[in-house]
Amino acid sequence: MKLTQLFDSILLNAQEAKDHFERGFEAESFYRLNEITKTIEVLKDFKAKYASLNAISLLYEISLPQQIPASMATAIHSPNALLKSPKRTYNKPEKSRKALKTTADDSPTIQTAIYQPEGLTGGPIVIPPQPRTHTHAPLEPELVQRLDEIFFNFLQGVCSNLNAADSKGEQIHQTLMAKKMQKLDESPDFRPFKFRIQAFTNAFHEELVRQGFTEDILPLRKVKIYLWNQRYISRFNEDGKKAKSKGNHVWNIEAKKIPTGGWIFREFTRKIAGIPPKVAYIGLKYMWSPRVWDPQMRSPKVVFHSPWLPDWLYWENNILTGTPGIDAESCEITAIANYYHGDTVYKLEKTFFLTVAHLDAVDIPVAMSDFQLGQNVGVGVGVGVDDHDDIDESLYKTQILHQTVDGVGHDGQLHHVDNVAVGVDVSDLGDPDGV
Repeated sequence: MKLTQLFDSILLNAQEAKDHFERGFEAESFYRLNEITKTIEVLKDFKAKYASLNAISLLYEISLPQQIPASMATAIHSPNALLKSPKRTYNKPEKSRKALKTTADDSPTIQTAIYQPEGLTGGPIVIPPQPRTHTHAPLEPELVQRLDEIFFNFLQGVCSNLNAADSKGEQIHQTLMAKKMQKLDESPDFRPFKFRIQAFTNAFHEELVRQGFTEDILPLRKVKIYLWNQRYISRFNEDGKKAKSKGNHVWNIEAKKIPTGGWIFREFTRKIAGIPPKVAYIGLKYMWSPRVWDPQMRSPKVVFHSPWLPDWLYWENNILTGTPGIDAESCEITAIANYYHGDTVYKLEKTFFLTVAHLDAVDIPVAMSDFQLGQNVGVGVGVGVDDHDDIDESLYKTQILHQTVDGVGHDGQLHHVDNVAVGVDVSDLGDPDGV
């Protein structure tokens, strides 16, 4: 057995434990710590056996009779033996030898939980490698159904009582500003509730005990597993970070009050987040960096792909990018995301229509103040605010580009635009003075 592998497994498991704890997977983190403890026990046992073997070897060498050379034996039996005593010789104990290096063929491989297999392939699409993590056994469907009934009844009471607390007196609700609370109370739509994790978990566990699910029947560990996988609880924000409020980690639940009393709750669903640009301009680079929001997982490792893309568009490092040419046409784009959550592979889709447009065909409505362009971009457009005070601002349209670009016009020629207003449409304004 390679001692270096044991030491490496301790370091790797420690790093994995830290990563899982920061990502909110406490159970996986503690599992890594257990693996570290087991490895340390193996090292301690090896150390004890190694010391015992050295001690036995030393005692054995001391107990052996000393071999006396023939010349020395003659000297001892000679008359002058009493005058000349031979020099004593001592057998020095051998130093402990270092363990010989062995090849992988004659030594067992140490299995650790951080091993990751190669990525699975489904046709040309590569699925990210499945993380080799400690997964909990799923709860029985009958148990989950019963827990759901208790959970939603529990939520009804907690949402109706903003002073709800656990048996220790810890408040469940994360308090918000009074004005914000009033605004939420007046809203007829779904509103968010932010619950302190520890107090909410304790209170729900206490409710289960009152319903007959004692610790022997349903330990707190399984209660946490149920809550971690509850579809009506959002543990992470869309940016992939843990939800926080006033410095505290919280769980989010969205509920809407119904006229007959009580609440209905909104289920959180996994989705591809990030709004893609709906227009790609000829001659300009198009880019979209989507991400996946999983309310129960921090920033999953995702592989994005599409079943079909135009020849100018492609995926690179999960970024949809490319530069449309003069022959590019508008089309429908479908983005597909694959990732693991535990042992399950999830597949999400997002479809949108991508319009390909010429740069000089884009009309952007602007406010009246935007027409003082001479001060801002160095090009006057011949129309001032004071000249047309009584004209509806919505009639003004301009085409403005705030960067230096090369675009292709309708005539197929490459046009260079450098931080200027490229046109103002005032033909529909008429003359306010009647001239």
